[in-house]
Order: sequence, then structure tokens, then C-alpha cells
Amino acid sequence: MTTTVAGLIVGIVAYITYNHLVVKTNKVVYQMEANSLEFLDHLNEPI
Repeated sequence: MTTTVAGLIVGIVAYITYNHLVVKTNKVVYQMEANSLEFLDHLNEPI
């Protein structure tokens, strides 16, 4: 019974940590995409 509780605690903490890292990664990806689109817009401006 003790090992089951310990396993659940480890699993829940790992799941929360995974979701946190996924959210942070998505924010970085969206920011990189926005920056690259802004850069491409600057390249397409007439001189």
C-alpha cells in the first residue's frame, strides 16, 4: 500500500512537471514564430 501511494505521488508530480514544461516550450515556439514572421515582413518591405 505504501509503494502504491509513493508511486502515485511520483506519477502526479511527473505529470504536473511535464505539463509545465510543455506550456513553457509552446510559449517559446510561439515567440520564435512571431519573431520569424516579423523578420520576414522586414525582408519583404520595399527599399
